[in-house]
This record gives sequence, structure tokens and C-alpha cells, in this order.
Amino acid sequence: MALTKPNQELRRELKTLGFDLEQAADEVLRITNDCRDVEVSAVLMVIAKLYEDADRLAALADEVKDGRIVRGKAE
Repeated sequence: MALTKPNQELRRELKTLGFDLEQAADEVLRITNDCRDVEVSAVLMVIAKLYEDADRLAALADEVKDGRIVRGKAE
């Protein structure tokens, strides 16, 4: 089943957002990699949340692809 243009755009947007979150998490991890502070554990928790959110966005994009989520017209 081919995706409609709005659903293609939604899927592309979700995938882009997920990729951007992963890139942000990678960059923060790189910056804090050499730190030995107590705050690093807090930063690592934030990074874990970013990766979790990125995974969720990827799952939503897959649901759009499978036709389980569709973008409707705005009211």
C-alpha cells in the first residue's frame, strides 16, 4: 500500500526528528566522555532519554509506513 503524500511527509519528519535526537545524544556523549564529575551521571540519564525518544520516533515512523498511523486534514 502506497503512502499518501501527507503520510510520506509525516514519516520523513518523524525519521528526521529521531535522527536529530540521536545526533544530539551522540554529541553530548562525546563532550562528556572525558568528564569525571557527579553531573555526568545526570547527563547520561538525559542522553538515555534522548535515545529512548529517538527509538520511539522511529517506531512511530514504522507505524506510518505500515498504515497504522495516518495524517488527517487539519481542522
